Amino acid sequence: MRLASLVTGEPFKAAIRVWVVFVALYALSGFVLVRAVENTLRSELVGQTRAETLLLQDIYQTKGRRGLVRALQDLERSIQIPDHAAGLFDENGIRLTGAISVFPDFVGVERRELQTLTRGRLTGQYFLNVQQFDRLTLVVGRNGQIVDKAEERLTLWLTLFGVVLSLIILTFGLWASRTSLRRLEGMEQALRQVSDGNLKARLPVHQRNDQFDRIAVQMNQNLDRLARLVTGMKSTATAIAHDLKTPLSHVQIALMQAVDSAEAQRDPLPELEAALSEVEALNSVFETVLRISRIQANSDQSRFKKVDLWVLVEKLRDFMLPAIEERNQTLTCTGDSVIIYADMDMIQQLLVNLIENASVHSPKGTQITLIAQQKEGVATLCVCDTGPGIPEHDIDKVLDPFVRLDSARTSGGSGLGLALVQAIAEHHNAMLTLSNLHPGLRVELRFRKQGIRSQSILHNP
Repeated sequence: MRLASLVTGEPFKAAIRVWVVFVALYALSGFVLVRAVENTLRSELVGQTRAETLLLQDIYQTKGRRGLVRALQDLERSIQIPDHAAGLFDENGIRLTGAISVFPDFVGVERRELQTLTRGRLTGQYFLNVQQFDRLTLVVGRNGQIVDKAEERLTLWLTLFGVVLSLIILTFGLWASRTSLRRLEGMEQALRQVSDGNLKARLPVHQRNDQFDRIAVQMNQNLDRLARLVTGMKSTATAIAHDLKTPLSHVQIALMQAVDSAEAQRDPLPELEAALSEVEALNSVFETVLRISRIQANSDQSRFKKVDLWVLVEKLRDFMLPAIEERNQTLTCTGDSVIIYADMDMIQQLLVNLIENASVHSPKGTQITLIAQQKEGVATLCVCDTGPGIPEHDIDKVLDPFVRLDSARTSGGSGLGLALVQAIAEHHNAMLTLSNLHPGLRVELRFRKQGIRSQSILHNP
């Protein structure tokens, strides 16, 4: 895995952006921290000089000049000279005692180079507190080196800590970029396999529920649909070649018979009508195939609107009831007023196909029931019958185009009714399931959650 691919990855670029923001904020906060520590130490040293000055003033008030000189001498012997410095001068600027031998040119608190005030005896920056009382000038100082050292060490440690954190951020960015690149390469490899014709290849899902997994799941769903479409096209082409061979042969025979009748000066109209009937049946089959293909290829839902399934079920019951009763069967409906967003014409065609399929493939006395209901926000549309049902091993097959079971071949049809129902269900993102009731078959269509309350309605003719 090349480094150029890692550093150009989006995770590493995001880490760079985070690192830039971190460095800016870290530098600002570090600067504020160093200045705060420096000011705190300076205030502490200045406070010490002021406290010592007040103490020496009290000694002067109680013990006089000699007592003050003696106290300064004792203080100079008891402490370390580099850390502490003091000096006492009379009204003429003559040093009475202390390491500071040059009379200061200011009064108050300042930071000065002590070398000029001690004639080279002490060096470095000192915080000096100069006060005058009763013609005397008292100088008390503290070495400022502790402030400089604290500032240097704090700056050093903050810098080292910042460098370590920067390396951690950039390393994490490289790791994240490497991980994402590996997953992208896995997805790319799967898509390459699909483009090479392997419709079983799928994008890897790592069960992390992150963006990659969500994209992979969505892509796999699209690949599943693509595989079904391609397989459907292949099976459709094969089925068309197989199932339409006989009707075309019938057309050819009818036309040849019409020619023979014309040559024999007989009326060729019956043969021509037979050929025309076969052609119309073929045209109907092709129209259904084209409609299924258009539905599967079209994702436009602009014709979707609110549809009350109960109203549609009642309408279809009234429309289909005469044909059902002619076959000595019954058709009832029951359920709830359920509102969904759908293409009403497609749902109506779906119901017609299911009712017709249940009626044609069931014997006399069969009861067909239409159910529209809603449970926990899921709208359900069912067509149930008390017919023979479907063998369990054939349930998944009957949804494919041109599939007809052996028991259904004597009833006519092209085997496209349930395939059209499946295409309409997929167009509405609904789940279509077939299950045996022993006796009978239940075809159930479950729509996505609508969030609309239903009102119970029962109706039986």
